[in-house]
Amino acid sequence: METNAHYKLPGQDACYVDASEMPKLLRAKNIPNRHGIKRMVQEGFMIRQSRIQDGKVVIPPGGLIYFENGGEYFGPLNGEPCAIAGEEAVWIDQEEALVVKKDFFLPFGGQPVPLGEDGTMAMYPFYLTDSYFGVTAGIFKYVFANGHPAWDKGIVLDKTAYGISPSKVATGYVEEEGMKTPPPLQYFGDSYSAHSATYIVVEDYGPKGAQIKEAGAPEALWFKVSYDPPIIADQLKVGQTLAVKEYAVKVLSCDKASGTARVALLDSQGKILAEKTLGPLTLDTYKVKNLIHHDMAIRESLFLDYENLKIQLNTKYDSPLIGTGPTNIIDESGKLIPADQAREIKTIQEDGVDLVVYTNIEKVFLRKPWDQDPRFVFQTHYL
Repeated sequence: METNAHYKLPGQDACYVDASEMPKLLRAKNIPNRHGIKRMVQEGFMIRQSRIQDGKVVIPPGGLIYFENGGEYFGPLNGEPCAIAGEEAVWIDQEEALVVKKDFFLPFGGQPVPLGEDGTMAMYPFYLTDSYFGVTAGIFKYVFANGHPAWDKGIVLDKTAYGISPSKVATGYVEEEGMKTPPPLQYFGDSYSAHSATYIVVEDYGPKGAQIKEAGAPEALWFKVSYDPPIIADQLKVGQTLAVKEYAVKVLSCDKASGTARVALLDSQGKILAEKTLGPLTLDTYKVKNLIHHDMAIRESLFLDYENLKIQLNTKYDSPLIGTGPTNIIDESGKLIPADQAREIKTIQEDGVDLVVYTNIEKVFLRKPWDQDPRFVFQTHYL
C-alpha cells in the first residue's frame, strides 16, 4: 500500500484528460517575455499513486500536484512569463543553493533517498556492471519530487581487471557536469549559483546498493514573481525621473565605458530611499560561461531592490536552453543578432540608460505553505 507519492509518476495505465478538452488549463499558451519573444506556458493537475479504499479514492501525501510549465528556465533577467494558479505572472528572480547529504546508503529497488528535506531532490542507483572495460561502474539517477527523472551520474570505482586506469574510463562521461572519479573532482559553483553542480562521491557498491560518501544537487529556496506588467524606460537620461506608483526612479549618472549606471529611488517628496550603481553590463558579461541569469552575484549587480519593487538594467539578450552563454543580442531595431557579431551593448550610454521596473513583487518560499493558499506547497523542477 503506497503511503507517499514523492519521486513517483502516475501509473502507466492512468487515465488522462486530453488538452483539447480543457483548453483553458491544459493547452499550452505562447506568452511573450519583455522583449516580445514568445515562450510556452502551460498548467495542469496530476494525481499519482492513488488507490480505492473502502469505496473512496485515497490520494497519498504528495499525490495531488498542480504543475506549471513556464519560461523561468530562460532566466529571470528577461522577464519570462509564467502562470501561478491560473493567473499570468512574470518570473523575476530566484535563489539557488546546493543541498548536500553525507554518509548514507542507496538500496537497489528501494525508495529514492532525499538529499534535503523530503520533497526536494532524491537519488537512487539505476545500473551496476562489473565488466565495463574491466572496471566496476554504475549509473546513479537524481529524481525530482514530482517523479520526473533529473540528471544521471556515472561512477567508476578503483577496481580494474585489465589494467585500464579508472580515471581514463571516467573521463568524458561525467567531466562536463563538473566531476570525474577517481579521485573526486567536485564542482560546487558558488552558494547561489549551483547550476549543473550535481555531484556524487561513492565509497563502495554492489548488488544490494551503494554506500555514498557525499552527494549534492542544486535546489531553489525561493522565487519572485509579479502579476503587473513591467515598466520599460529605455534611454532614461541622466537627471530625469520616471514616475512609478508613489515613487520616482532617477538616473544619477552613466558610464558607458565601464557599463555602469547609478540610479536612485525617490519618495513622493523627492527624498532618496535607496540608490545603487548597477552593472557592469558589457559584452563580456553576456559571455560568462554559466549564463548571467544563473549567477546570482551577476544578477544582483544589475538591479536595485526596495521592498516589493525592483529597478533593473534592461538586459538585451535571448538566452538559449543550453550552451555556453546567450546566443543572440537584441539590437536597437529590436532584431536578434548573433552575440559574437555584437560590437557593443546599447543598454548604457553616456547620457542615459535602459531600465525596467517591476512592481507588486511577491516572494514565494519553496517547501513552505503558500501565503495566498496554505493548502499548497511550491516545489521546483528545472531552473
